[in-house]
Amino acid sequence: MAVFSKTSKLHDIKFGTDGWRALIAKEFTYKNLEIFLNGLAAYILSNYPAGKKLIIGHDARFLADRFAAFAAEKINSWGIDVLTINHPVPTPVIAFAAQMQEFNSCGAITFTASHNPPEYMGIKYIPEYAGPASLEITNKILAFIEEAAEDADKLKVKFTINNSANTQIINPRENYLTHIRSIVNLTAIKEANQKQITKLVYDPLFACGRTYTDSLLREAGFDLTVLHDHYDPTFGGSLPDPSEKRLTELKEMVIKSKAQLGAANDGDADRFAFLDEEGNFYPANKSLPIILKYLIEHKGYKGTVARTLATTHLLDEIAIKAGLKHIETAVGFKWLCEIMRREPTVLCAEESGGMSILGHIPEKDGILAILLLSEVMAITGKKLSTLWQEVQDYVGKKYFYDKLDLHLDGDLKDKFMATFLSPDLKQIGEFKVSKTDFTEGAKIYFDNGSWLLARPSGTEAMCRVYLEGNDKEALNKLVAAVQALIK
Repeated sequence: MAVFSKTSKLHDIKFGTDGWRALIAKEFTYKNLEIFLNGLAAYILSNYPAGKKLIIGHDARFLADRFAAFAAEKINSWGIDVLTINHPVPTPVIAFAAQMQEFNSCGAITFTASHNPPEYMGIKYIPEYAGPASLEITNKILAFIEEAAEDADKLKVKFTINNSANTQIINPRENYLTHIRSIVNLTAIKEANQKQITKLVYDPLFACGRTYTDSLLREAGFDLTVLHDHYDPTFGGSLPDPSEKRLTELKEMVIKSKAQLGAANDGDADRFAFLDEEGNFYPANKSLPIILKYLIEHKGYKGTVARTLATTHLLDEIAIKAGLKHIETAVGFKWLCEIMRREPTVLCAEESGGMSILGHIPEKDGILAILLLSEVMAITGKKLSTLWQEVQDYVGKKYFYDKLDLHLDGDLKDKFMATFLSPDLKQIGEFKVSKTDFTEGAKIYFDNGSWLLARPSGTEAMCRVYLEGNDKEALNKLVAAVQALIK
C-alpha cells in the first residue's frame, strides 16, 4: 500500500501492456487516479499546443462513469478542454474518435479493465494517432506521475493554465459505424444473405459491444440472436472474457438454434472469439488466418502481416504463400501499432484476441473482427469448420495450439522460468531444442517444428506458456513435459 507524502515514492501506478489496471478501492482509488490525471495533464501541456482537447470515455463496468466524470473535472482544472462520452462506449470507438480532425484532440482516455473481473478498473491513454501509447509516451507520463505524487501544486505552476476550460458531450458512434461500413462490405453481405441467410448468435457479455456489433450485423441482414443484451456492471456475476469456459451459454444457443456462427466481445469490445456450427471454440489463432486469407484473395490486400510472439505462425505461412512480408513483435498491441503506423499492414494479430487491418485505426477492434468473419462466411457461403480446413490445406500443414496459465508462487515461479532461460537447455521431454529467443520471456523452438513461449506475469504469481505444433499427439506430449517441470 502506498503512503502519499511529499517525500514518498509512488508505487501503486504502473503501466502493463495496455494502460494501468488495478483493484477498485485497493490500488485504483480516487487518490491514485488524481495523481495519474495530474501526471497525464502535465504530459499533455508539455507535448501539445494550447487548445487541444482530451476525449474521455468509459466502458460498462461498476463506477466507470463516476471515474470518468471525476477525470473530466480534474483535467479541466489544468486548463484542458474535455470532450466526454456519457454512455458506455467500446475502446475502438473511442480510439477512432481520438484521430478525428473535427475533435482537435490530444488523444483520449477510457476507463476500462477490458476482460478482467468487475472488481477491477483500468485506464488507457490513446494518443491522437488512435492506437496504444508507445513505451516512450508511457515513460514520459510515468515521470510526470512521479512528480505529481511528490507535489502536484509545484508541478502545476510550471504551466500556463487556461481558467476557462470546459467539458462538452460528444457521440462518435455514427462516425465509427460509417467508417466500418467503408471497410466491411455490408451491401454485398446483405445481398448474399437474401439468397442464403446466415444465422448468427452474438454475446456482448453484458458489456459495451451491444448496440454496436449487433446493430451492424442486423444491418447486414443476418438472422441474429443476441444474448446478455442489457446493462449489468457485474457481468452476470462472472467476467467479460470471451474464453471458451465463459461461453457455455453461447455454445448452447448456437447448437439449439442451429446457427452457423457464434461470436462474442470482451468488456470493452476490443477483443473477440468465435464458435463454429457445432459449438467448437475458435480463438484468434484459428479465426484470424481465415480472415487473412480472405483479405488477400477476395479484397486484394497487399502489405505486411504482423503478429506478436505468442500468435500462430500459420499467419507467416499464409504471408509467404502470398508473397507478403511478415513480422514478429513483442507481446502487446502497442508493438503492432508501431508497424501499422510505419507501413501498409494487411493484418495485425494478437493471440489474446486483438486485430486490425489495412485502412483501419492501429488499435485492436473486436467489433471489426466479428464483422469481417461474418462477411467471409456470408460471401463464401461456407461453414467456419470448412474455412478452417481450407486455410490448413492452403499452407499444407495442420495447426494445433494450447495455453497453460500456471499459478506459481515465489521461488517456484523463478525456478520454472529459469529452466527456459538457461543457455544450456537442450531438450524438454523427448523434444530437442533447435533454437531459443529471449526477446520476451523465452521462446523455444523444437526440431519437430513445434514451439513454446514461456512468459512470467509481472503482476501475478503466474507464468503463461503458449504452445503450437503441427501434430496433435506430439503437442500433447510437449504440454505434459512442461507441466512435469513444475514437479
